[in-house]
Amino acid sequence: MPTSPVAQPRLTSPPRSFDASGRALPLSPEEIDQRAALALQALDSLEDMGDEEEQRETFAYLARAVNEDRLSDRPRFGS
Repeated sequence: MPTSPVAQPRLTSPPRSFDASGRALPLSPEEIDQRAALALQALDSLEDMGDEEEQRETFAYLARAVNEDRLSDRPRFGS
């Protein structure tokens, strides 16, 4: 029986803060607060990704991959 993926909250990007020429547009205090709240919501959603064991395994794999084929003999992540 297939399991359905866990529904993640849909985050939407706030409107751009620069014009067509690349000049910065002023943001109101409300827009700044809204963007800060969206950033915090996005960071909080990262906590729900995977369990602690999965995170340890992922880090161990990434640490091994980074340490492979280094030009230096010193490992980037411990020994």
